[in-house]
Amino acid sequence: MAKPLDGFKVIEIAQEIQGPFAGLFLADMGADVVKIENKETGDLSRWMLTSLIGGPNVKNPEVSHYFIAMNRGKRSVSCDLKNPAAVEMVRRMAKVYDVLLTNYRPGVLDRLGLGYVELRKINPKIVYAQGSSWGPKGPWVTRPSRDTLAQAASGIMAKTGMPTDPPLAAGMFVADHSGALSLAGGILAALVARERTGKGQKVDASIYGTMIAMQGMEINYTSIAQQEPERAGRGHQFLHGVWGAFPTSDGHICIAGVDDKRWPAFCKIMGIEHLEKDPEYGDNVVRNFHGDKIATVLDAIFPKKSSAEWLALLHDADILATEVVDYRTMLKSDQARENGYLQELDHPVAGKILVSGTPVTINGEVEKQAQPAPELSQHTEEVLLELGYSWEEIGAMRESGAIL
Repeated sequence: MAKPLDGFKVIEIAQEIQGPFAGLFLADMGADVVKIENKETGDLSRWMLTSLIGGPNVKNPEVSHYFIAMNRGKRSVSCDLKNPAAVEMVRRMAKVYDVLLTNYRPGVLDRLGLGYVELRKINPKIVYAQGSSWGPKGPWVTRPSRDTLAQAASGIMAKTGMPTDPPLAAGMFVADHSGALSLAGGILAALVARERTGKGQKVDASIYGTMIAMQGMEINYTSIAQQEPERAGRGHQFLHGVWGAFPTSDGHICIAGVDDKRWPAFCKIMGIEHLEKDPEYGDNVVRNFHGDKIATVLDAIFPKKSSAEWLALLHDADILATEVVDYRTMLKSDQARENGYLQELDHPVAGKILVSGTPVTINGEVEKQAQPAPELSQHTEEVLLELGYSWEEIGAMRESGAIL
């Protein structure tokens, strides 16, 4: 199927999550993403194997779940960027490619002669995308970071968890992944501008700035009201009551509020009609924003039925509710498979497996088959030949240690 970025070519000099996940998004949209990897180590994510998490007896112990998640559908070229021949190779790529994407610390590629100022001399139309930790300016520019530090510095860690908990990070790398999508969005905007003006752009998106932007409503409340909101607990900083997870006889279900229109039906389902008009339970603001009492009542009722039994009743009444599931249950989701959010991948070691897909659908066309992640250096010769290198030149580069 035709994709929006068919024909666009991307150089990815990136590690781990933010840069590679931005590249993955572009690859899912049809771009040809060529991943430049260190010829000795490859992307560091290659070394996080399932056995590192699950022990030596886990299934497929030598497979990197991490690398597949960030790099399916790309091509791999391995080289030594401290070798002038390898740097020249990237410069030749930059002459004809559309985007250079990196999340190396700001200044690293500049020192190698691969910064924006140098590359725009070669190709004024290139979009240079810098994924950063803290942004392009200020005293923290060169300070190292990871996802968890962006969560801590942006305030979200202090707001996650119950009031008695220590500050808690999210259960996944929310800053890295969302920062990657910010970076991908900036790249797409720069490509649109280039189509209009013929000139490239330099784009910076930081994981710190993205985490602040994602909390705009909550941060603005503190700025405007001059008051610090409560911890999120099992709901949200502003939403306590008929919000969040409730235990059932065999698991948990999550409810996302009950408005005035749905409240009478909800009361009937739960057997609490006597509380429908009670201002301590029935008032919309009280039950959804300050509803500690109604939460206690529901905690005693929900364990009387299974999650499936409750959801059948709640969905019939159009109540906003769903089951709280673990990954094994989510991997069985027909909804996720039908939309390509989970895709099948034929892996040379693990066989046919399900992997995370793309959340974006174009023209209703759903991709259900994932493309494999590349082996280290799998496409080095292929890409060099496309750039016009001869076999003799490729051999000389390999002899000099520039490429694997």
